[in-house]
Amino acid sequence: MPAAPNPVLSVLADDTVSSEEFVCEHALSILIRLPNGKRWLFDTGTTDVYLENAKRMGESLDDLSGIVISHGHEDHTGGLMFYPRLKGKPPVFGHPYIWHKSYQVRPDKPLRITGIPYMSRMHVSPVFVPVNNTKQLDDDLYFFTDIPREPGSFAPTQGNFFNEDGTGPVPLIDDGSLVVKTGKGLVVVMGCAHAGYTNILKAVHKAFPEENLMAVIGGLHLGNASEAVLKEAADFTDDIRTADFRFYGGHCTGDKAIAYFKSRFGDDAVQSLGSGKVIAFE
Repeated sequence: MPAAPNPVLSVLADDTVSSEEFVCEHALSILIRLPNGKRWLFDTGTTDVYLENAKRMGESLDDLSGIVISHGHEDHTGGLMFYPRLKGKPPVFGHPYIWHKSYQVRPDKPLRITGIPYMSRMHVSPVFVPVNNTKQLDDDLYFFTDIPREPGSFAPTQGNFFNEDGTGPVPLIDDGSLVVKTGKGLVVVMGCAHAGYTNILKAVHKAFPEENLMAVIGGLHLGNASEAVLKEAADFTDDIRTADFRFYGGHCTGDKAIAYFKSRFGDDAVQSLGSGKVIAFE
């Protein structure tokens, strides 16, 4: 496929599908094709669903420039179990704390191990590149980690613990997001936004104060956000967005958040993700 003048994002795994041609799981994986023709994979979902959907979309995952991991939870790293199927042995970038084993402990729900699966760890350890703070990965592609969290700000980390008995809260400081600079503005891609949607956008805006926000894409973890948190998120988005801003929420974003953003920015600007969706910027 020839290079496009702006990035093209293909959703390889999400909790829903864009059409019945594709398959889904509780996960996120997005292929990013840059204008220079290079391809980067953001997260790998839970299983090999991302590989199956890539095949159905006619997308090759051979010779990727790299894989970026948003955080260590298994619904973003489980697909690394199938790393040997990827030709070219791409490097895997992530915050060094993605390796910490953790548990999700919630009332009336089974204990969930949320760390990177053993087989994923085994395959990826030799090619892992740790990233702290912000790193430029490619032309106009940046990985933001260690996002500052303002005191009292919304950062969805509840229910995650280092111990099975629900002790030792995990702050999920490994949470990271991608930023793609385009001629029309910034595209921000979030995995689960555990650092907080608004905190992430503030960090990006501080790094690129002259750039407006063209799109937010991914798992935005606003399902349990209060009306006040949603208003703050939409208000800040409104302050820095372009006139043709687009919002694509999937995975952990939540229907309530999508409905709220639609009420602020309109049905055309706000859409759900879904496996198989292709997002192109003109």
